[in-house]
Amino acid sequence: MDINSYLRENNLEVKYIPKGEVYEDAIKATSDLHFSAGVWYLTGHLGDRFSPVQTGLNIPLWAAIEFLYRIGVKGVSFHYPGEFSDEYEDIIIQLLTDRGLSITSIAANTFSHPVFKYSGPAASDPKVRGLALELNKRAQALGAKYGTLFQTDWAGRDGFDGYFLYDSVAQWEWTRQAYADILMSVGGKTGIAIEFKPYDAPEQSVIKTAEETLMMCEEVENLIRERLKEDVEDKEIETAFAPYRGKMGVNIEDAHVYLSTRKVSEAVAKCIRADRLFLRHENDCEGRIDNDRIFGSLHFFDALEATFVQLKYEWDNNGGIHEPDIFPQKDDPLKAYIQSINAINFYYALAKRVMEEHEEKGIEGFYAGRGAAEVYSRLLDIISKGVNYTPIDLKVADIFRKDMGL
Repeated sequence: MDINSYLRENNLEVKYIPKGEVYEDAIKATSDLHFSAGVWYLTGHLGDRFSPVQTGLNIPLWAAIEFLYRIGVKGVSFHYPGEFSDEYEDIIIQLLTDRGLSITSIAANTFSHPVFKYSGPAASDPKVRGLALELNKRAQALGAKYGTLFQTDWAGRDGFDGYFLYDSVAQWEWTRQAYADILMSVGGKTGIAIEFKPYDAPEQSVIKTAEETLMMCEEVENLIRERLKEDVEDKEIETAFAPYRGKMGVNIEDAHVYLSTRKVSEAVAKCIRADRLFLRHENDCEGRIDNDRIFGSLHFFDALEATFVQLKYEWDNNGGIHEPDIFPQKDDPLKAYIQSINAINFYYALAKRVMEEHEEKGIEGFYAGRGAAEVYSRLLDIISKGVNYTPIDLKVADIFRKDMGL
């Protein structure tokens, strides 16, 4: 594999357009939380695990950026190579700058090329590991250049596919070393948000759970500290380590948690407690396959409790970012994204009602000394009273298409 050829072949054409008028009602709905979007599910450039194309309703990259601006989204995430490319870098940055949009993440695409079919940073082949590390470093450098807080690293397509073929301890160590190398390549200017996943179609993963991710975060930062000790005196180590402290974090994608039949609310609570929840990919799935459904459409009460935990610990007030990850194979991707925002806002409105109930009667009414029947009864009672929630009209997607001639 030639990296430069890979980067050129995956360029997504972009053109510059002036910004248009925002949709005021949508702006009101997106003003309270920090919403971001993975531009890939609007453009469909990468396809998905089930098909190289989606609905045929995908839109060009430049139009996707304009759409996100018009509905009040604050950030955009890209893959490199993929939606973000060296060829169109200046145009992409101009489109974002003119609209006041930030880059949430530029993630290394270490899964589209056939050489990464089974693994990337944890591949048994050292040449493949080297290629993956180089792509990660290039993506990290772009993140540092444009002030992103972290690079989202999807760790799902990096593991093993059989017995007596892979050394799990060695794979963990290769991954730990790679993360340390990536962070140190930019002096800690940009962090890493590990998107854990128990398995993908071809293999099991190196980092499967929130707990393993938190352990990896600690180990990576400890490794960097040990490396720095080789170059500085003990009294200087804290100063030298300061740029790296807290730079390893977690991106929780709900569907990945459900693949392990676990609770998202538990993962959220543990990651917030560790001060390492960098990003939320709110979505849903049946638990058998990662088909990236709209947030809370299947796991109603877990979505509610996860949102309640975020409210309780003031995660949004401390920089929380919402980036629902969806693959609308049979749906309009613009409407699917709008409805994802609506769902998040709905659960926040409902969680606030639960919070108000706590203030009136005490949290022990939900937890201490109460059975599931009583808790469930109270929740249904709260739900039956309704919430203060105004969704974005899905017709905004149709209006945008008409405005843009799409």
